[in-house]
Amino acid sequence: MRSIAAAGFKVWAVLFTVVFAGSIAAQNIAPNQNFDAGLSPWGQFLSSAPDPSGSGAAPSWLSTIDYSSNPSSGSAQVDISTTTPAADAASGISQCVNFVTATPINTINYGINVRVPTTTSTDSSINATVEVRLFSSANCTGFVSGGTQGRDLLVGLASNTTWYGLGDTNFVPPGAPVLTASAEFRAYLRQINGVGPSTTDYKVDFDGAHLVLNSSTPVRLQAFEVD
Repeated sequence: MRSIAAAGFKVWAVLFTVVFAGSIAAQNIAPNQNFDAGLSPWGQFLSSAPDPSGSGAAPSWLSTIDYSSNPSSGSAQVDISTTTPAADAASGISQCVNFVTATPINTINYGINVRVPTTTSTDSSINATVEVRLFSSANCTGFVSGGTQGRDLLVGLASNTTWYGLGDTNFVPPGAPVLTASAEFRAYLRQINGVGPSTTDYKVDFDGAHLVLNSSTPVRLQAFEVD
């Protein structure tokens, strides 16, 4: 697992309030986790100072691509432009999840699935990343801590039928338990330090997000489909 320090990214998040009765433990609280009918409440995420500014086309909804081959569901496609190579520049999607009440967080099980279509030429210069960030106040203000996991897009990784799982089933925030009122969930492409991109544009598809608090309940992380 990896922890992340204070904010170095610009947040283009859409706010969403989770409403439910009882404990939020052991529930997947990621809104629109399977992109069934569109992207909302996911919005575009682009990195910003002190990291390099990210750029790329706005995320789009793919109605015919789904990690569980569900004809009634879709996925999110994200794009990163590497016209100007810049280590740690990022482009993707994010959303802010407000909790009903502030909750002490001991562990988080978070993740998402990623597909690298064969139209994307992988060259080890891009990393697909999932990230969770915890905040002491609503609307993702008052950063506390967070975690991130990624996978480098190595040569030969692209496939139209394979989905790769990204995430951490048992992330322990530094200083746990951490009193948290909201969380930001991000999935994005990031340029890697010291590696020059061979093309100017990369695209991947994300689907099957999960954000589970105070439980390491197993969640399916890999699936296969046929176009």
